[in-house]
Amino acid sequence: MTIRSHARMQTPMPSILIGIAGPSGAGKSSFCRRLEQSHTNIGRLKLDDFFCDANDVGICNGFQNWDHPSSINWDGLIRAARILKSGASATVPHYERALNRCVGEKCLLPKEIITIDGFLALHHPALREMMDTSFFFRLPETEQIARRKTRQPSVQEGYLRNVMLPNARAFVMPSAVYAIHTIDALLPPDTIYENILARLQTLPIRPTTREEIALQPTPTL
Repeated sequence: MTIRSHARMQTPMPSILIGIAGPSGAGKSSFCRRLEQSHTNIGRLKLDDFFCDANDVGICNGFQNWDHPSSINWDGLIRAARILKSGASATVPHYERALNRCVGEKCLLPKEIITIDGFLALHHPALREMMDTSFFFRLPETEQIARRKTRQPSVQEGYLRNVMLPNARAFVMPSAVYAIHTIDALLPPDTIYENILARLQTLPIRPTTREEIALQPTPTL
């Protein structure tokens, strides 16, 4: 599909892009979802929306290889990130994981801060160079397997051992060297959230909570 931008009436201000990467089960999605829901000026660009359709995903050891970089539509993801960073809204794929294919489109509105999250968020150089800061969630392999089974009970042991872990070793874990900050994903979720939020307060544009907006005085006419 074509990634389209939608210019705003006023001159758009560039957005801050934050990369959130790490292996399966590290808590990236949960963190980004909480961050977006708690702040009015934060949006989210999900790598999961840029998976290729199942027919275009390669085979590895008898399984479709969803954990390989070739399973991602990088051109579309990079184009969407560039549009959002410019301060414009972007039309991106609406990917249905239950069907393993794109089922439509959705519009991401511009926000002052945009998170880009996914297991390979720090893999592609063109995507990394647009990021203003980045975090890598580290998680031991035993915990990666345990959490993946909890999240996806139907996943086969052969896939975890012969596809997910080899790809994590080859592509995901090496990308940690590009992260500005490294996070221990074994820490409690609240601790991880507060630690990252404290680091985000140093950005040129800081996250704004819904409570802060509510407390702002109403302009007089």
